[in-house]
Amino acid sequence: MTATAAAKPRTMASAWKSPAATYYLLAASAGILLIVGLASVLSSSSIESLKATDGNPYKLFFIQLAAFTVGLIALVIGSRLPVIAWKRLAPWVLYSSIGLLLVVAAAGMTLNGNRNWIKVGLVTFQPSEVAKLGLALYLGVVLARFRKHLTTWKQIFVPGGIMSAIVIGLVLYGHDMGTAIVLVVIVVAAYWIAGLPLRFFVMAGIVGLIGVLALVAQGETRTARIETWLNPANCDIQDACMQSTHALWALASGGVWGLGPGMSREKWGGGLPVADSDMIFGIIGEEFGLIGTLLVLFAFGMMIVAVNRIVHRSRDPFVQIAGGAIGAWIIGQACINIAVVVGLLPVTGLPLPLVSSGGSSLIASMTAIGVLMAFARAEPGAAEAFAARPSVVRRSLTVLSGGRRG
Repeated sequence: MTATAAAKPRTMASAWKSPAATYYLLAASAGILLIVGLASVLSSSSIESLKATDGNPYKLFFIQLAAFTVGLIALVIGSRLPVIAWKRLAPWVLYSSIGLLLVVAAAGMTLNGNRNWIKVGLVTFQPSEVAKLGLALYLGVVLARFRKHLTTWKQIFVPGGIMSAIVIGLVLYGHDMGTAIVLVVIVVAAYWIAGLPLRFFVMAGIVGLIGVLALVAQGETRTARIETWLNPANCDIQDACMQSTHALWALASGGVWGLGPGMSREKWGGGLPVADSDMIFGIIGEEFGLIGTLLVLFAFGMMIVAVNRIVHRSRDPFVQIAGGAIGAWIIGQACINIAVVVGLLPVTGLPLPLVSSGGSSLIASMTAIGVLMAFARAEPGAAEAFAARPSVVRRSLTVLSGGRRG
C-alpha cells in the first residue's frame, strides 16, 4: 500500500479542529471584505471623482488602491512577525500615535466638524486609526503583566487606564466622538479579557454614561443627529435625514439580487452623501442585494469565530488580550457602521473596516488583521500544522515528477 493510500483522508471536522484553521478563517474573511470593498468603492466613488477631476472617474479608486497596496504589505509583514516582536513594538506604536494626536490637536485639519487629520504634502492621514492598534497592543502588554492585580482603581489606572484616558481625551479634543467610542470598546474588551471584576465595569459604565450625555449636550451636531434618529418622521429628507433615508432606500431598492455592479442610483446627484465611506453598506445592498449584504455579514462572522479561537486557544495572555481588543475594534466598528446604515443608531461618521474608502482606516485595519494572523500562527500546534502541509509548489512538483515516471 502506498503512503498516499495509507494517509488518513482529511474531513471537514478534522480541518476545523486544526490549529491552522484560525489563520485561514482570518485570511478568507479579510479577503472577502477587501474584494467587496474595492468593487464597491470603485462604483460608489466614480461620481465624486468625475466632479473633482473633470473627467477622471477613477481618481478616488486609485487612491484606495494605493492604500490597499500599502496595507497588503503591512498585513503580510505583520503576519510573519513573531509575537515577541509585536510585544516590543506595542509601546512604540502607541507613543507614536499619541505624538501624532498632539500634532493634530495643535495644527490638524478640520473636516466635517472634526479635527482629526494631518496633511503632509499630498498625503492626508488620520492618526487616531494608528492609535486604535497601538492602544490594543499596549493594553495587551501591560494587562498581561498586571492582570492578577486588577483589584483597585489605582492598579486599574496605572499604567493602562492613564494611557487609555490620554488617547481617548486627545481624540475627543478633536470632536471625533465616533472614534472615541471605538477606543472605549477596545479598552473595555481588553480589561474584560484580562479578568477585571464586574463591579468596576458597572461603576465605570455609570460614569461613562454621564460623560456621554454631557458631550452630546455640548455638541449641536451630535444633538441634531440624535433628534433626527429619534424622530425620523419629523425631519427633512433633503437635509437632516438625507443620509439615513437614502441609505435605507438604497438597501430597499437592491432587493435580493441587487441592481448589478456599478448600477447604484443613490450614488448619483448627491442622493447618498459619503456613499463610498460611511454609507457603503447601503451601496453594497443596492448593487449586490441581500446576497451581498449577507456575504459581508458572513465574512465578519468568520472573523468573530477566528478571534474567539485566538482568545480561547492561546496560552499567552498578551495574545489573548491584544487579539480580543483588536477583534472588538474591527467587529465593534463594523456593527456600529451597519447599525447606522439600517437606522438602528444615529449617524456616527465611522467607516466600515476593510470595506469603506479611506486610506488611514484601510491600512490600519489591514495591519491589525496581520497582527491577528501572526497570533493565529502562534496558536499551540499551528507551527506543526503548517509544516505538515506541503506548499503548492512542492505538491505540483510531486505530481509532475510522478507523471514523468509513469
